[in-house]
Amino acid sequence: MNSSYHRGWQLPLIAFSILVLGTGGAIRPAEAVDDEVECSSIRLQLTGDGYDTICSADNGANVSYETLEANATDGTHFLVVNDARTNFRYIFESRSLRQTLTDIYSELSVSNWHNGKGEQGLTTAEFDADFKTVPSACVGFQKYTTRDQWGGWRRHVIGFGCSRDGDRAKVYDALKRIKFPQ
Repeated sequence: MNSSYHRGWQLPLIAFSILVLGTGGAIRPAEAVDDEVECSSIRLQLTGDGYDTICSADNGANVSYETLEANATDGTHFLVVNDARTNFRYIFESRSLRQTLTDIYSELSVSNWHNGKGEQGLTTAEFDADFKTVPSACVGFQKYTTRDQWGGWRRHVIGFGCSRDGDRAKVYDALKRIKFPQ
């Protein structure tokens, strides 16, 4: 996983998850620039050892993103977490986890979808996928926070993790290591 993967979800997330309030302005791709950053500089944090991480931050005029990609050093599983926060005049609409994941990660072929175990107040689901041609046992997750006074949400955390050896417990363990900002 690399920062170019991050660009793949950025525009669909804007297109499908944001309700524009009022009549002002359109979101343009040039408004958000992808920047790889030191992981210690973003709000999402992964505790413990055993992972290689890549982080990025985009501070656009309408939405700010932070992304944490964690790959197990033994190569058995990975986790991608995106934290999106809206700015003035924009809010996120609530959407189902499956709908949002398949819109944002269009290359993710999903089968055998069922409810997950839940973790850290997140809505979770388990599914099978052929991610980048590797059959994997995956867990998707999301959470909306910071309720807006006009309805909708100001913050949306979404992501997924996959185990290449079929052990979803490794993905849940990695998810427990994430410190989500308040």
